[in-house]
Amino acid sequence: MEEPSKLAANQPLAVTPVEPVLPMSEIQGIVVPGFFKPHQTLLGIVCGEKPERLEQFKRLLLELSKEISTASQTLNDRREFRASRMSKAKKPKINRTLIALALSYSGLKKLTLSADAIPSNAFRQGMAARSTFLGDPTDPKNEGSPLNWKVGGHASPVDALIVVAGDARSGVDHTAERLARRLTKAGLNIVYRENGDVRSDDPGHEHFGFDDGISQPGIRGRATDAPDDFITPRHIAAAQHPEHSLFGYPGQDLVWPGVLLLGHSVTSPDPLIPGTELPAVPDWTRNGSFLVFRRLRQDVRLFWRTMNREAQRLSALPGFAGMTAEKLASRIVGRWKSGAPVNRVPAADDPTLGSQPLASNHFRFDSDATVLPLNSGYVDPFPQSKADPAGTTCPWAAHIRKVNTRDSGTDTGGRDSTYIRRLLRVGVPFGKSLKDPFSEEKDDPQKGNRGLLFLSIQSSIEDQFEFLMARWMGDSTRPKTPGGHDVLVGQNDTASERRIRKCVIFGSGLQQSTVATSAQWIIPTGGEYFFVPSLTALLQVIGSSA
Repeated sequence: MEEPSKLAANQPLAVTPVEPVLPMSEIQGIVVPGFFKPHQTLLGIVCGEKPERLEQFKRLLLELSKEISTASQTLNDRREFRASRMSKAKKPKINRTLIALALSYSGLKKLTLSADAIPSNAFRQGMAARSTFLGDPTDPKNEGSPLNWKVGGHASPVDALIVVAGDARSGVDHTAERLARRLTKAGLNIVYRENGDVRSDDPGHEHFGFDDGISQPGIRGRATDAPDDFITPRHIAAAQHPEHSLFGYPGQDLVWPGVLLLGHSVTSPDPLIPGTELPAVPDWTRNGSFLVFRRLRQDVRLFWRTMNREAQRLSALPGFAGMTAEKLASRIVGRWKSGAPVNRVPAADDPTLGSQPLASNHFRFDSDATVLPLNSGYVDPFPQSKADPAGTTCPWAAHIRKVNTRDSGTDTGGRDSTYIRRLLRVGVPFGKSLKDPFSEEKDDPQKGNRGLLFLSIQSSIEDQFEFLMARWMGDSTRPKTPGGHDVLVGQNDTASERRIRKCVIFGSGLQQSTVATSAQWIIPTGGEYFFVPSLTALLQVIGSSA
């Protein structure tokens, strides 16, 4: 293994860009730095059209603005959590709740006529109207059709969404119940309420069993005027390696604030230089963002039975001897269950690597990775990833490669093109775990009702969430090479292909084989597009009666 000191001696000094101080008391904390609590409750609200109801709604928004968690409060909470986790001294367990508020177009236009000026067709039309573009089923009998959604569909619109997140379920329940009473008293209808919780039997893992949320972007920016008060912690040793200014944690892209926030600079072709400022139209949308909510039911039984069947078929082919359901699934995801990337440990899972945040996201696709010098002195002991431009180790259709191309070029440009597509995921699973995926449905007390409350933050619904869903995940030829669809999450709505998704994987001697399935193990059962306003926008525009 190459020693970090030797590596650093042969590298040019790192360039550190000057990052902006963000208005942390203006921005909602779910946007910056993001809610990453183990428990959530979502409250979907509908407000009537009568003037007195709208005035009550405005008054309530003004009251709630005092309780909404700001970026400053959320960052302090996160820093305190990190400090308590690293400290060996016994400290009281942190038990806080955070609150966020977002408005759909239907809700926003009831409160301000200027909502029509927001230049986002996706936001104005809503997710149900755009669902065919996302590849969702159109058959009225299909569970995934918006006609059957539990929330946000044609029959169940939502004007506002409140997200309550916390360290303990009891605290979240208490806050959510208190808010629910106030909403009801104000004459508002709570049309949707659902809890989401990190799995108690497998924390951090989604219901298929894979560690989730490892590859999150870091936002550039400072919380105060202090030169090193970065919102995203920096772990790579300064002035010793050129990647110091590219990443927070090793492998964690640093994106300019405009990727998440309206009215700020986006990432340019040179990630160290801010690009153009993303317009805030109308001006009160500055420091706001868009929230995508998608309720995704996961058919765990169908997923693992399909993996098992396909693995048995592949294992009889040359080059695929010893193929198992877990190994096949790891190629479709791009990571093993533990979160360890297949690019670093192709043969088998390594839970120690998967659980190490200073190593589990450090890898490349088109070039060899090297050991990075870290501020903590930690030395990454695991095998470094080797160049895999053809996708022989991590298939080009693997989920992690479809949504984040890292150092690879794409159909839209060079490696920089992936930066502007990044989004921040702040959701959690819902429903209890299925202990045996090969059990019968009659033995499942949840009756299959488990999945993910997907929540993502981005400055453009069209150029980020919808782009990833329709252009990269749902297309067999993009972002690069005809590698196939994102079989895990993507959808194939091409009329002549009967929703069959395909991907190419390689055997030990570079033999190729295609995995194909029409099995819909992720089913959209609700969702909507929301705008997350700044605190000033809530006080002076949205909640104002002037």
